Order: sequence, then structure tokens, then C-alpha cells
Amino acid sequence: MSLAYNPEDYSPMFQGFLKGISSGDWPSKPKGIAKLGIMPEDWLKEIEPGRVHYVWPNDGSHDIQPGRAFGGWVGALSDHVVSICMFSALTDGEAFTTQDLQIKLFRPVSHGDITITAHVVNRSKSTGYIEAEWRNAEGKLLVKVLAWKAIRTVEAIHGRRD
Repeated sequence: MSLAYNPEDYSPMFQGFLKGISSGDWPSKPKGIAKLGIMPEDWLKEIEPGRVHYVWPNDGSHDIQPGRAFGGWVGALSDHVVSICMFSALTDGEAFTTQDLQIKLFRPVSHGDITITAHVVNRSKSTGYIEAEWRNAEGKLLVKVLAWKAIRTVEAIHGRRD
């Protein structure tokens, strides 16, 4: 994958993530992401601080019915996308956890390339608010995502790492 970005725009922790997915060598890929088949190394197409653009090639492997992606999958992929968006807006020493995640389904998520774009709408010292939209090849809105992230120190989220 070739992802253009300026490393100086991001925290050292996020730089490690970007290097890993750009090289295809992401040894710390969370097990839950791997087991679900979420592939930022292939689907993340553009990034800048506080904004991400994914293209998910929906081949039907996550359908609940023919031509309809399972809502739980939509929720899981949405949480990943807004989380990477938030991650891109953190400074050194910061981490986050999901506070609230709302998924609004407007249309069935059918097969084909699905564009998912997320951006940080508001960022304070302790909270990030992110919105994302899923659109089909015709540009029709399929899903709207609203997410709130609690921003804390790395130690507060992950514990001390001695």
C-alpha cells in the first residue's frame, strides 16, 4: 500500500501505526481487527490529522441477506474508522477510548466499493467528536456515524509500561 503522509504531523505512536500499515508489517494489529477481517493496510486511502478516507470493497462476505451487509459488521468497521480518525488527531502521550458510538443506517449497504470518510468535528482536552459517512458508488448516503471519544493520557488508558 502506498499511503502519502507527513510523519511530523503525527504522534510517535501513530507514526508507528502508519509505518506498519504502509509496509504491510503491522505486528501489533489488534486481534479483534484481524479476526473481523478489517484491513486498513488495504482500505485506508487518504489521511491527514483529524481526517481519514477509506474505500471498502464490499464483496458480499459480510452480508446478512444477499446484497445487505450485516449491521454488526457496519458497526465494527465504523468504530475502527472513527477510531483511526481520532488516533490521527492525538498528540504525544495521549490515548482514547470510545465513549459513545451511534450508527444510523439510511440504506442497505450493498456490494461494490463503499467510500467511508471521517473527520474530527470537535476536539477538546478530554473529548473528541467524530462524524463519518458511508457512500455507495453513486454517492448516495448509506450510513452516518457519530462518535465521542474520551481522551486521556496513555497511562490512564493502557496503564504504565515499564
